[in-house]
Amino acid sequence: MNKKTTIIALLSSLFLMLAMVLVNLIVTATHHNKTVWATSTVKSSYENINIKMKEAHEKRYDIAVQYPVFQQASLNKKIEQYVKQKESGFLKEVGKIDRKMRNEQPASLRLTFELVPDSSGIYSVLFNEKTYITAEKNRILNETFIVDTAAGLLAKTPDLFINPQKASTALHTPVSISEAGLYVKNGEMVFFSDRKKHEGSVPLSKAVPFLKKEWRDQLAAEAEPAGKTSRKIALTFDDGPNPQSTKAILATLKKHHARATFFMLGSRVEQYPELADQVVQEGHEIGNHSFSHRNLTELDKQDIEEEIRRTASAVEAAAGVSPLTVRPPYGATNDSVNEVIGAKPLLWTIDTMDWKSHNPKAICRIVEKEAKDGSIVLMHDIHQTTAQSLGEIVSFLQKEGYELVTVSEL
Repeated sequence: MNKKTTIIALLSSLFLMLAMVLVNLIVTATHHNKTVWATSTVKSSYENINIKMKEAHEKRYDIAVQYPVFQQASLNKKIEQYVKQKESGFLKEVGKIDRKMRNEQPASLRLTFELVPDSSGIYSVLFNEKTYITAEKNRILNETFIVDTAAGLLAKTPDLFINPQKASTALHTPVSISEAGLYVKNGEMVFFSDRKKHEGSVPLSKAVPFLKKEWRDQLAAEAEPAGKTSRKIALTFDDGPNPQSTKAILATLKKHHARATFFMLGSRVEQYPELADQVVQEGHEIGNHSFSHRNLTELDKQDIEEEIRRTASAVEAAAGVSPLTVRPPYGATNDSVNEVIGAKPLLWTIDTMDWKSHNPKAICRIVEKEAKDGSIVLMHDIHQTTAQSLGEIVSFLQKEGYELVTVSEL
């Protein structure tokens, strides 16, 4: 009797356990964690890039996704995380649909992509998502990733920029960078809207200063130099910004549709950040003139680096742009300074001596006498007399057929 009771108890326990497993399987299936996938991988038309395709066909939904597979595991991990987020988000939405709201058409997710290559291992991955949950709930969404296969970097459009909002307004992008898709092609950043309607483009050469450092150098190599169509001169201003004279100089440049480069001190940028921002927003370039105007040749390497770094950080915080050119105070340089800068410093070919004469007429005469194609003119936007001389200087140069550009545009 005891043996029979024991057997019955064991069978009952086994039956209960099997019932619990069955219930768990039903619940799991109900929550779509047992989606059955059919996967395949094919070669793309681009060397070392494959295409992975996944499909799932269930009673309540259909899923079909495809995405690129690169040689770099770090890139693939990020892309797969993005795809899984799309899949899980879709399944959660499906799980929330009330039975009464369902119709005969199953929900569906379609995720496809287009690959736009540029030189040097830069690819733009344009994902297109089409989601149908119910007749009242469906969407089309476009998202973009820029991929640097050489460095193993991947970023969405806004993550390329130091400050997307400031970059949008300064570059006059056709779509807000925070909301836009883009791809890189033939030295251009091409922007499109959420519906993948192409809105316009911006030359990479103009966008590069607004990019984060990890993307700046690589994309700068993609930028095509502008063709030389006219004689050009670069007006440069050191030691600012200054609330009075810098604003007056900006007003004159705006009146004459001229551009210039302002080599700013980091300490003054911290003091007048709104002026640094205005310089960039009005289409001018900011260069690095050190933080405190010390003679860099008298400093050790660590202090030189700090002078340059603090100024770059101040400009980025104020204007959302990085100063890509460096002019050491007094033009003083040596091997140590050049090593920290990473290139020869940006000096000048015409010294107006405005700091010495404080005479608008004398400043103008020097420029009129020495101006030639490719000249870089040294002035200082901390002097009101320099601001007073600028209108005559710009008028003369433009009448002589010169285009007034930034130093990076020479």
